[in-house]
Amino acid sequence: MFINGKKIERKEGFDLLNPYNNKLVAKVPIASKEEIIKAAKYSFKTKKNLTQDLRIDILNKAAKKVKNKKEELAKLITSESGLCLKDTLHEIDRVTNGLIYAAETVPKIEEDLTPKFIDGKNLNPTLKVISEPLDLVLGITPFNHPMNQVAHKVAPAIVAGTAILLKPSKKTPLSAIRLVEILYEAGLPENMINVITTDDSKKFIDVALNLKLAQLVTITAGTETGRYVAKKISDIGNIIKYVPELGGNSSFTILEDADIDLAVDRGMNAFVNSGQRCTSIKRILLHNSVADEFMEKFLKKVERIKYGDPMDPNTDMGTVIDENSAKIIQERVNKSIEEGAKLLYGNKREGALYSPTLLDNVNSKSELVVKETFGPVAPIIRINDVHEAIRIINSVNFKLAAGVMTKSRESAELIANSIHVGQFNWNNNPSYRTEKAPFGGFGDSGNGEKEGIILAAEGMRRIRTFYEH
Repeated sequence: MFINGKKIERKEGFDLLNPYNNKLVAKVPIASKEEIIKAAKYSFKTKKNLTQDLRIDILNKAAKKVKNKKEELAKLITSESGLCLKDTLHEIDRVTNGLIYAAETVPKIEEDLTPKFIDGKNLNPTLKVISEPLDLVLGITPFNHPMNQVAHKVAPAIVAGTAILLKPSKKTPLSAIRLVEILYEAGLPENMINVITTDDSKKFIDVALNLKLAQLVTITAGTETGRYVAKKISDIGNIIKYVPELGGNSSFTILEDADIDLAVDRGMNAFVNSGQRCTSIKRILLHNSVADEFMEKFLKKVERIKYGDPMDPNTDMGTVIDENSAKIIQERVNKSIEEGAKLLYGNKREGALYSPTLLDNVNSKSELVVKETFGPVAPIIRINDVHEAIRIINSVNFKLAAGVMTKSRESAELIANSIHVGQFNWNNNPSYRTEKAPFGGFGDSGNGEKEGIILAAEGMRRIRTFYEH
């Protein structure tokens, strides 16, 4: 934990285990109710008024430190998440880039807004538009990108000059603590970021929100947790900003005119990060006319994935987050097979290690593809035309991301404009994004509010108007 700029470690706490070998990684402190209250109040009272130059300097120094410690930080993420080093090294690159982009965003946040709201004529009264940091943001982050997701909460807060109280996932708290430690080493003033660790997310949410100090809650989590936070905000009667980035069930449609070799390459996104991305491919909608060619080439690539010890630099895929998650994935796969799906590869489990898995002829109503199956599974749903694809995509209420492989702009735009997801990729997988761009979904995936470095930072400031008569 970090409270009042000090890192708190204890011999007591909950056990954090390595998902691959079940060895103890650390004892993680459990924050008391009093500590949560203290951390929130410290953050709320913090009014540092950091200059542009100081914020830019802190972010750039932190980016350099992260880059220089790339291997060390990647191994830390791997030890607590079970993600392979190939994935966690890539994550560190994303953290570095996110911090750099955040530094570049600071001057934009400080731009004078007044000219946007006047017409250049002599005005009476004179108008001034004021943008200033919020007093407190609550941030909640998940396990699947344990450092990059934290960076996407705390870096915008630094850009905005806003204090943030952060609760990382109980499954991967060490990555969050280490990144915040690096930011303090780079010159961040105390209480700009306080970090609470706990094995009870609802306790943190209840205590922190009941204080009625936060003006914004930004959360990346499952849909159930997102709904819990929304209900809690409503129950306490506190009207505040709420930015939830929740679950996904991304479709990847391959039409009859697709570049099949490119589609095979892009389809491997289903296994990156052990399939644990909210934007990972969860359903492959494959046109019957190209199915045989795609399946033959795709299966060969899937069979070549080396999975196992995540600390082995040659491993392509590590574990999922824990054994229970692996069991849920396997149960859904088995159920889909009972419903008529054909297992082409995988469905093997050893503890939290679950193999890359490929299935054909999956029923579009199967639990495997209706719910968010957070793991390395590529379920193939056969389609006959683009309209059938649209119907299947819209049969679930997750509306975060999608992708299509086709040479036809008309077909790509037809799907994009018929399914209304937060981000859409033409001739790429659903996961592709840039750090600055708006990001967020609708329905069970979110309320339409957006993340991304620029919009997240803008959302962490308030706007006032001042009239001179």
